[in-house]
Amino acid sequence: MSIDWHSLGLVTLVTVAGAAFVLAVTSAAVRMLGAVRLKRQAGQVSGLHIAELAAGFFIACVVGIALFGLWLLIPYFH
Repeated sequence: MSIDWHSLGLVTLVTVAGAAFVLAVTSAAVRMLGAVRLKRQAGQVSGLHIAELAAGFFIACVVGIALFGLWLLIPYFH
């Protein structure tokens, strides 16, 4: 039995990069939602719409990533 170290390293690299990407998108969504909340509490209206759009975009990305993961895991959908 021999271990293909190149493939193992590639799987590790893709897993870490994918996890970092999901974490970055989720963090961006939470940060934008926090910015929207703070702007509303402060009564500021400048930049509020853009922050809301950015928050919605990042939340949609997170939902898309989650649905894609479920699609990959459940063989019925293939």
